Amino acid sequence: MKKGSGFLHKLASAIGILLIVLFGLLLLFNITIIVKGLINSSVPPSVFGVTPLVVKSGSMSSDVQHSVYANELVDITPEAVKALKPGDKVYTMAGDYRIENVIVSVNGADSDEPFFLVERPAADHIEVGDLILVKSADTNTIKVGDVISFMENSSVVTHRVIGINEANGRSFITKGDANNSADTGDPVPADKVVGVFSSRIPALGDFIYFLQQPLGMAIFIGVPVLTFLIYDIIRRSRASKRKAEKEESLEEELARLRAMARELEEKKAAEAKKDND
Repeated sequence: MKKGSGFLHKLASAIGILLIVLFGLLLLFNITIIVKGLINSSVPPSVFGVTPLVVKSGSMSSDVQHSVYANELVDITPEAVKALKPGDKVYTMAGDYRIENVIVSVNGADSDEPFFLVERPAADHIEVGDLILVKSADTNTIKVGDVISFMENSSVVTHRVIGINEANGRSFITKGDANNSADTGDPVPADKVVGVFSSRIPALGDFIYFLQQPLGMAIFIGVPVLTFLIYDIIRRSRASKRKAEKEESLEEELARLRAMARELEEKKAAEAKKDND
């Protein structure tokens, strides 16, 4: 029983320490991001060359279905178009970028101009509420098909590169995967690029955004502190209980030894009295 209790105590201690370290690291990361953002509010803050961003738009979502007309398809013959069915892959172009589409349904297949409801299962899709990590990169290495984050006025936009303009310095033509057309306005100049999309953590963005608010910060600081206090109270309570049990055991042993001593003295006294008689 004591062995099991010792294991549970060690497990609880390990979990408590792990939670404290985890929340401490997250708190340090969050504070670093906030402080950097306050120092230079014109660009999103980064840590070790990585910029975390919370996704607030569905322009790069792969879940948005849309229509594609037959004349928009590339690398396919008219005969093959007529044979298309749900589940088939077809390709369209956005600027210089070749897009893979999966057919969901075929509409007006017998008409002169059939169209298809499609979705785009992009491996690097980004959904609303995600936390994305953007790595700083040499803009000369950016190519068509890359997803980049760039400054647009005071906001950060994350879209795919569908064309590169080399005239008057390198710039990028961009488009959201879920948008019907390329971004309006001038191409994105190299000095406005924050970095290249690296990875996403689904649904974590909203949580991180909440932690940057006053209530979130209070909870964020309070949880590890409360965890430590509860852990310390439990640890002290168990230590106190073990000490009390040990003292009680010692008292019982001392009482037993005193009783034995009294019995021995009484026995000796009785024997001495018997000898005197």
